[in-house]
Amino acid sequence: MNKLLIIKICTLLLLNITLLNGAEDYLNIDAKHFESNKEKNILIFTGDVKMTKNQDILLCQRLVINTVTEKQTPKDYKATGNVSFVLKTNDNLLKGKGDTVFYYPERQKYIIIGNGFLEDTKEGKKINAEKIYIDQLTGRTKIDGGKNKPIKFRLQLNEKKPKANNEKS
Repeated sequence: MNKLLIIKICTLLLLNITLLNGAEDYLNIDAKHFESNKEKNILIFTGDVKMTKNQDILLCQRLVINTVTEKQTPKDYKATGNVSFVLKTNDNLLKGKGDTVFYYPERQKYIIIGNGFLEDTKEGKKINAEKIYIDQLTGRTKIDGGKNKPIKFRLQLNEKKPKANNEKS
């Protein structure tokens, strides 16, 4: 009887772990309005859109997802209208804003256009620019200023100040 109980408990634990890990493959999207066009393979969410996946969060007023197949696998995302997001990586937290944000999941690239802002909380970097390109695969970031809008970059310095020399010359 004890062996049967142990087997049941182990089975339940394995099922719970599988369900929790499987939940990572889902996008959760809340919005006031939704429409779909199967011919064009697009999903459109409007009005106080909130998209979450694991600990990542995207907030905007309009989200258009282009899909690849009938299974509606996302090909790319376009978020517009007061866009803000938080991305959690293994060792960092990125916060951003912009007028328009594109994301290409297969290439793991983000493009922030218009009033772009990006904050790297681990390294204390803050960037304001007209266009910000982020490539998560290579770790590269490219920043473009706009016409009459220079790039603003803020970096936290951890320099040690030299000790005062109290010796008399």
